[in-house]
Amino acid sequence: MAASILRGALPRGPAGDRAAKELIAAGEDQYEAFAVALAQGLRYAGHRPTGRLAELRRLLYEARWTSALFDTRRWVRDLEEAYGVAWRRWVNAEGGDIDLGGPPRA
Repeated sequence: MAASILRGALPRGPAGDRAAKELIAAGEDQYEAFAVALAQGLRYAGHRPTGRLAELRRLLYEARWTSALFDTRRWVRDLEEAYGVAWRRWVNAEGGDIDLGGPPRA
């Protein structure tokens, strides 16, 4: 779940792909290794942080304007559409899952 949320927050393209590889762990040991490496690389020049962790924070901060995660209009539109589908299925006595938009699931 967290990986999906992170992917939605990252920018599309090489910078987002690289960040995902550095942040999405396959297990607890890798998660710890990622966290330690990022923390050890963090330095402060006065009050300004430097290092890969600072770069990743900046990338996420700047990506908020274009990321799917913060696209509230699209999210509300998809949710309203899903409500409409759920209502039509209920009226027609149909079942099934309802997709709230986003990229197709593999």
